[in-house]
Amino acid sequence: MKKTPSLTTLRTVLGDLMRPHAKVAWIALMALLASSALSLTVPLMFRRLIDGGFLSGAFVGTLETAFGQLLLITFLLASATAFRFYLVSSLGERIAADLRTKVYSHLLLQRPVFFETMKVGEVTSRLSADTTLLQTLIGSSLSFALRHTLTTTGGLIMLMLTSPLLSGAVLIVVTIVVVPVMALARKLRTQSRTSQDTLANSSALATEILQQVSTVQSLNQQDRESQRFTDSCETTYEAARKRIMTRSMLLFCAIGLAFAGLTAVLWLGARAVAEGTMTAGELAQFVMYAGFVGGGAAALSEVLGEFQRAAGATDRLIELLAMDTRLPPDGKPITKPKNGVSLKFEHVNFAYPARPELPILKDFNLTIEAGETVAIVGPSGAGKSTLFALLLRWYDPQSGMIRVQGQHPLFNIEPGSWRDMVAFVPQDPAVFSNSIAENVRYAKPDASDEEVMQALREAACQELIERLPEGMNTFVGERGTRLSGGERQRLAIARAILKDAPLLLLDEATSSLDAESEQLVQKAIEKSSKGRTTLIIAHRLATVLAADRIVVVENGVVAEVGTHDELVTNEGLYARLASLQFIENQRP
Repeated sequence: MKKTPSLTTLRTVLGDLMRPHAKVAWIALMALLASSALSLTVPLMFRRLIDGGFLSGAFVGTLETAFGQLLLITFLLASATAFRFYLVSSLGERIAADLRTKVYSHLLLQRPVFFETMKVGEVTSRLSADTTLLQTLIGSSLSFALRHTLTTTGGLIMLMLTSPLLSGAVLIVVTIVVVPVMALARKLRTQSRTSQDTLANSSALATEILQQVSTVQSLNQQDRESQRFTDSCETTYEAARKRIMTRSMLLFCAIGLAFAGLTAVLWLGARAVAEGTMTAGELAQFVMYAGFVGGGAAALSEVLGEFQRAAGATDRLIELLAMDTRLPPDGKPITKPKNGVSLKFEHVNFAYPARPELPILKDFNLTIEAGETVAIVGPSGAGKSTLFALLLRWYDPQSGMIRVQGQHPLFNIEPGSWRDMVAFVPQDPAVFSNSIAENVRYAKPDASDEEVMQALREAACQELIERLPEGMNTFVGERGTRLSGGERQRLAIARAILKDAPLLLLDEATSSLDAESEQLVQKAIEKSSKGRTTLIIAHRLATVLAADRIVVVENGVVAEVGTHDELVTNEGLYARLASLQFIENQRP
């Protein structure tokens, strides 16, 4: 059962967001109070015009003075309103920007386990749509609600001073209006949350499919995916329709009941004027204040819907911020070694949080010396990539320990300090929507063009750079769509080379390369491995022949360790894999 959005939570969050901008908020509140007070004086001026001017016949002096005062009040009211609008609107934009920054910064620090249960499309929907709702609330609806609260309250007070009898009738009308409005508001709150959730699901679905559009088209599933999105949009529409229906009923009750009641009150007032117990000016004043009260009540009922939607958005953002998988910021920094990093896995056990019943590493033990090049091979699912995930601290083992430099437990090292020591090339490398140079420079933002070019040469990218019209300044497209798979992989290798980290992790880093490029990159890897520790995951055994050691992983444990020649003679798993691959390569 979904939790009902809380206005208390919204109030707390608004307080926290506004606290750094308290000065601006107080000035805006003062301008709001001034404009509300000035608006409440307008009916008094009209009473004076009617009773002291039109009906008394004192047209010259009284009317000129009254109209002059009314003009001055109007000018002051317009000035205070414009000033308040500027302050409140800019405050809403400022707070929305702060909130987006806070949520985005929070997301960047989350580990992969965070995104195992949270779709990227849903996250971006919350980041944009939900923060926009809060921006609208702060920059418009909140000021609107405060203004009408003040004018409604002030109007009620002035009604009591003008005619206590008629004011009692107005209070009865207000009570009749409030009861159904509050009942509908509670229903609207839940429906608003449901509407926002279904919209986020549609965004998540669209993001996922558009990112995989080539796969969709290759399997000719366009119609199926179009229908899925249509169904999702229909679900979103139906949720929105129910919300709109409830809000329409709320408006009907607020406006219909309010003005029907006020009509009855005005009938009583007209009778009082006819009987001589009230002047025409007093009735006009009462009517205007009654209009303030009725219009304010209707406006507040409408803005209440905005508050309910904002409450739902706030709950969703709070949920996002509460899901915290960040590494602890504490820990000791580690000095960057000159000749690579030594690593030791001691009785490591690990299962992914999403599949705790399926252990990946089981009492895993392995020692890697500083400056050593170690290849890790084995069947799919054996736990090879999991070793890299633990070294990158995307996850921590459930038990056991990883030691660095023989003495430092990995979880005791300050995360930023440790990641500065690691360069990682994944099997499916990330390429940003930027130039080739900026993609490589991402690893070292202050690198010169010559350093970037040298890294590209070492990653066998020189031929690619020379044939492109803009060289390394060529735009690669979103996610590197203008590059081939092999070119993207070489770009990622160049990025790792430029980082010049003492620990290099290569996860199938040459899997997308042709034979010639693979040889060039292999030489670059061998060259860049000097003076650093290099771990290479590979299925193609021909790429790991030059490794100092080859570690065979099977079922989450170390099955074999040795050089290529040693392992081939052992007639174990490695020998079988090597035999299959070399026989396959010898086939015509």
